[in-house]
Amino acid sequence: MGLQSHRRKISDRKRAAIIEAAKEHFLAHGYTHAGMADIARSADVSTATLYKHFESKQILFAAVVKQVAHETGDYSMPFQPGDTARDVLYRLCRTYLSVQFDKKANALMRIVIAEVPGVPKLAEDLYEVLGNRRNDSLMAVFDEMINRGMLKPHDTAFAARLGAGMLKEVFVWPALFEVGMGLPPDTDEKIHRCIDAYLALYGPEGQG
Repeated sequence: MGLQSHRRKISDRKRAAIIEAAKEHFLAHGYTHAGMADIARSADVSTATLYKHFESKQILFAAVVKQVAHETGDYSMPFQPGDTARDVLYRLCRTYLSVQFDKKANALMRIVIAEVPGVPKLAEDLYEVLGNRRNDSLMAVFDEMINRGMLKPHDTAFAARLGAGMLKEVFVWPALFEVGMGLPPDTDEKIHRCIDAYLALYGPEGQG
């Protein structure tokens, strides 16, 4: 068991190194021009080892997207003692924006947009992780907020898309087509205006 555990740890480290190297190559060169052999060299593994972990460049790209989304995209435990609805929603917004800006989701979205005509499956992978799975995670938080009386009962599937849509409209879309654009100086003010709109729809009387 000890040897098997050691081998698993080595395999996990190699897989993590491959994903990190792939992310850097995809961001630097785009999907089409990122070479699997170059990624293997950067990860300090053989090409055979790379393909043992990832059967194709498309599967590797999907793994990069999943890592980026999950690094700071876990919305499952945002509650702290004394939280108001606004406190929880603010942390959700900041986590969402951290994924988009700090963890390079915007840059990966640019790559996918450029490659959609030739590799449409990339867009499906990105949407599944940064769209559907993230919305499912947000729904779980909203459901818990309803259970705690922090929000009034409502369709949390729709609300997750509505909340994410506000953040995309205010922060993501303006930055998507301008490389290097970060969050604006008045980010907090804009976040709270989004929260105001959300609570106006779903917040119980006196909450926020």
